[in-house]
This record gives sequence, structure tokens and C-alpha cells, in this order.
Amino acid sequence: MNRLKNGLIILILISFLSLVAVMPVTCLLKTVTGISCPACGMTRAFEAILHFNFLEACYQNLLSIPLLLFFIFLIFMLLKDFMQNRFSYIPHLLLFFEKYSFIFICLLLISFIFNNLK
Repeated sequence: MNRLKNGLIILILISFLSLVAVMPVTCLLKTVTGISCPACGMTRAFEAILHFNFLEACYQNLLSIPLLLFFIFLIFMLLKDFMQNRFSYIPHLLLFFEKYSFIFICLLLISFIFNNLK
């Protein structure tokens, strides 16, 4: 059962990243209000990362490189749990997010401000 959970999560993550790479993505908040959200520019930033243009990626969205590193780490940890037939990483990750939620809210606020000042 644990392999099924981990496999499903890995499949969802890879599908999501594949869809974002192929589909045109528009921000609903920016379309309606004209204000950029903290995630605005993330698709362009990931495209810049794929071309090894890290400065452009940081300009498009400050959180792009940390988020990409997190996704890569998450996939490896899920694969590790999958191989060991465990489901331990996601509960630990949720506790980590709960414990440090204030830091993540601050990062989103900084990204929101930066996206609207550029």
C-alpha cells in the first residue's frame, strides 16, 4: 500500500511538471486584478533554468530555484520511500511545513512584493 501511495504522488508530481512545461499558464489573479501573485513568472523561471540562465530565473521569480531544488529533493525522497516500501517522508514534510509556516509565509510575501515591484 505504501508503494502505491508513493508511486501515485511521484506520478502526480511528474505529470504536473510536464503539464506546466507544455501548457500555456495564465495567472487568474493577474488577469482579474492586474496584480502579480507570488507564483507569477514561475513558468518563465523554470524555462530559464532549463536553459541554464539562473539570473533570468531569479528575475522572473525569486522562489524558482529553491522550489526546483525542493521538487528534485522531494522526488528523490519519495523514490527512496518507494524502494523501501515506506511512507514516512510526507508526514515528516507536513510537520516541517507546520512548524516553519511563518517562514514560508514570509517568503511568499517577499516574492509577492518583488513580483509587483519589477
